[in-house]
Amino acid sequence: MEVKLNKNGVNANIKAHILNDKEMRKIGFTDYNNNTWYFCRIFNDFKPKRSYSNQISFNVSINKKDPEDLRIDILDENFCQPYDYQAILERNSTFKPALQVKEFVETWMKYLQDNGVLSGHEYGEYI
Repeated sequence: MEVKLNKNGVNANIKAHILNDKEMRKIGFTDYNNNTWYFCRIFNDFKPKRSYSNQISFNVSINKKDPEDLRIDILDENFCQPYDYQAILERNSTFKPALQVKEFVETWMKYLQDNGVLSGHEYGEYI
């Protein structure tokens, strides 16, 4: 399926909406970089018999002056690289770790849409 992407590789149907500073902070965004609103949540897959845990981060960056400059990154923090759970699920739709990450990401996408910061995403669509 062809998906139109923005300049950062995000589904172009997903739009960012900047709320007032107090609301953005209340939702969980920070702006330590004065030009960008940033939101991050970590998924920890703790396994008792493993010496490490899979840490996948869900990151949203919105340029304050240009909300169309939206980035959504899902990163494997252990290996410092993107975690493309959607491509993994295309190859193996029952791969449990990728399914867990999908649910984690979809939960936060819904949260951000319910709070008015993002719009245009449908559950399961390419992000």
